[in-house]
Amino acid sequence: MDILILAAGHGKRMNDLTKTTPKPLLRFKEKNLLSYALELAEAISVKDIHVNVHYHADQIISFINANFPHVKISNESQQILNTGGGIKKVLSQGQDLLILNSDNYWNSDILPDLKLGIDFFNRNSNITNLLFTHANKENFDLHLDSDNQIIIPSSHYNTQFQGCHIIRSHCLKNYLNTFPIQDQWKQASINRTIFGFSCQTSVTHLGTEELYLKHSG
Repeated sequence: MDILILAAGHGKRMNDLTKTTPKPLLRFKEKNLLSYALELAEAISVKDIHVNVHYHADQIISFINANFPHVKISNESQQILNTGGGIKKVLSQGQDLLILNSDNYWNSDILPDLKLGIDFFNRNSNITNLLFTHANKENFDLHLDSDNQIIIPSSHYNTQFQGCHIIRSHCLKNYLNTFPIQDQWKQASINRTIFGFSCQTSVTHLGTEELYLKHSG
């Protein structure tokens, strides 16, 4: 299994905060957001760590080369591939992928949940996608049924996506090179192969200007 950190987006929901700085390099507490994601990735035993880049790619590449030189860059500078295309490009190397959003505050508290989820995924070959969730009642955005299957589409949200998921290496071979990963999630829901893994620890989401400023204090 490899890890991919999604860091290619324009960060438009951050408004002026990302005019000259890509969202993954915004500072939160004592580090930038990408540092937290990379340090968490390093604490998980995987083959390789990848980061995809597009918006202000040069800044992210420079930071990684200076601080995490072993990390592999998936460069989308010429064309952003959307979430699905970015994942497909790295999946083509043949490893299952654990995917982390870079606009969360990742710390070691979530590590036990991630390790348990990875073990669960590896022991259940019928699962193509595993989404890490938490019952945070303020921000429900997914429907998890009684069998822990993710139901898409649905208007009955009862859990929150944690910005982290796992996908099998073969899942995107028949998809275009540019598409949102939610398209594949919908098909996996029809096939009943996409599941949720309920975490004990809730992750702090910082993907909008409002959330970022709220938690920055």
